[in-house]
Amino acid sequence: MKQSSPFCGSSTRSGFTLIELLVVIAIIAILAAILFPVFARARENARRASCQSNLKQLGLGILQYQQDYDESFLTDWDGSASYRQHLQPYLKSIQLWRCPSNPLNSKNGDNGTIDPAADTQARYVSYSSNPRLVVPAWSGSGPPKTAFIQTPAQKIILGECFTGWSYMYPDWISPGNTGIQSFGYVGHLSTWNCLFVDGHVKALKPLATGTPVNMWGTMTDNTGGGDCDTSSSARMYAGGINCDQPSTGQLNGLAALQAKYN
Repeated sequence: MKQSSPFCGSSTRSGFTLIELLVVIAIIAILAAILFPVFARARENARRASCQSNLKQLGLGILQYQQDYDESFLTDWDGSASYRQHLQPYLKSIQLWRCPSNPLNSKNGDNGTIDPAADTQARYVSYSSNPRLVVPAWSGSGPPKTAFIQTPAQKIILGECFTGWSYMYPDWISPGNTGIQSFGYVGHLSTWNCLFVDGHVKALKPLATGTPVNMWGTMTDNTGGGDCDTSSSARMYAGGINCDQPSTGQLNGLAALQAKYN
């Protein structure tokens, strides 16, 4: 009996049809559209964690400085050096001043010039201080001591900035200037990292630092009296740090900063 070949009348097939290729490409494109934002978010979370580690190390450096200087906070620019320069012996690495996400993370002199050759003590400038705690020497008011701070877990000493200044604008939201909405940096998934007096670091929305508790100190438009005294010595420098009352101007500025990065 004659057997037919199993290959008889069969046809071979190789490759994919155009429709099949288009379907595969479409599936890959859909998966990429879903996964790329996830990857970007994961990368930014890693950068935020790196930034938080920087601030944590800066906080430890500040605590060591205070142990050597009778529990006092640092003085800002004293005519020859900024608080960053005074703090550096306790830190060793200038990389701690550099947030990996901040576009203004190039090496920058404390005098505001982006020219390391012009400043032998140049620092990165991703973080600025709260002048209610790191008090400028020219103010005539010395920096406070740790015991002066009534709620150290609620008062910010360093925050992320987008300016070359060693401290945030002295009054943050003075009438007629843009204050914090121009100087703050909120590039970590619409949050910024803040170092608190007690040494902990937290990522917060800008408005969360102004309400329900004002974490920065007295502003020009607080009502005055008590811990929210608006006299220049209390408002601009160390005396105003214990003010918990939010101010309208401050909240407007923080809201504008938050909207800028949403």
